[in-house]
Amino acid sequence: MHLIDVTNNYANLVHSQLNTTDASYVKVYSLGNTSVIYTESKGAIGIALENHDRRVREDEIEFVIKRLLKNYDSSYTLTVDKSRHVIEVHVDK
Repeated sequence: MHLIDVTNNYANLVHSQLNTTDASYVKVYSLGNTSVIYTESKGAIGIALENHDRRVREDEIEFVIKRLLKNYDSSYTLTVDKSRHVIEVHVDK
């Protein structure tokens, strides 16, 4: 699995996140058919995994957590929608 930085393709999303939330840093990645949105604010980190074609797999969630949260030893909260097409990971700093 590879995380590919596609932030430049989502300029409107990044601009919207920076202007309407307290986020100070936004990155968008592609993990095959799964989109990964990483947002960081002064007090928290949020990661959203989204796949419109199929359910987000456990190995994708684990891979993203290991790659994007490797410098944070604190626990995280996982929120899963009923269909498992959208997963959110939240970490308090």
